[in-house]
Amino acid sequence: MNRENIRSLNRISRSLWGELNRSFHNSEEALVNASLLHLSEDMTIERASKMMIERAERNPPGTLKLNHPFYRLAPIERFLLTALHIEKWPYERVARTLSIDPSLVESWAWATRLKYSFQELEAQIDYPRGPASLGLVCPEYNAAAPWTQRMLDDELGKRERNFLQGHLMGCEKCRKSLEATRKMFFTIESFVPVKTRGEEMEAAVDKMLDVWEKGESTYRPIKVTAAESFDKLLSRRDVQIVLAIAGFFLLYHFHKT
Repeated sequence: MNRENIRSLNRISRSLWGELNRSFHNSEEALVNASLLHLSEDMTIERASKMMIERAERNPPGTLKLNHPFYRLAPIERFLLTALHIEKWPYERVARTLSIDPSLVESWAWATRLKYSFQELEAQIDYPRGPASLGLVCPEYNAAAPWTQRMLDDELGKRERNFLQGHLMGCEKCRKSLEATRKMFFTIESFVPVKTRGEEMEAAVDKMLDVWEKGESTYRPIKVTAAESFDKLLSRRDVQIVLAIAGFFLLYHFHKT
């Protein structure tokens, strides 16, 4: 298992519960259960994350954690902000984890970002809006899922990105819309209380890797090729004796006939 994948799972767990011991226990259990499905590493992390989200919905963080505005958000909302702002997951991976259509991630992420910035944090920043009036070549601004969010989440296709980069050089109104969204992103990232590194994190990662490796050695099927199986069979003493006797009788029968 890639070490960064384990870090990612640990950070997601911390975003759901906050408390170190509880976060570690839940992420460890989720990893063990997900590993039994024998998925790829990335999909194992996604499945374990979904298990933790479902558990967090049933068992919310302690009341002390609720003093932080981040933990007043719903578990799925905390996951969304952590996955997009800390882990930099693409929409497709977020959608797989939540078992939803990728097209829903944009609007859900935007609503969550607005809620956290202006309802929970009461941020003193401009509300991100599109231009009051669009120019002839200005991109359409969807208030529920704007292009400014897709651009900052690196979810644009090459052609769309090239067009917007060229357009922004000459359009002040669209630049202001993008800058307002950028300031909201920066505010959110400043108030997601999930450490990306540190001694506690690395110690937890070491423990999780040990859990993963023990689980793999216990449940992983032994994979050998046909040639390896044949070589292993021929190396057995009893098989060698049987083959030698069979060879002797074949030679005897050949000479006799």
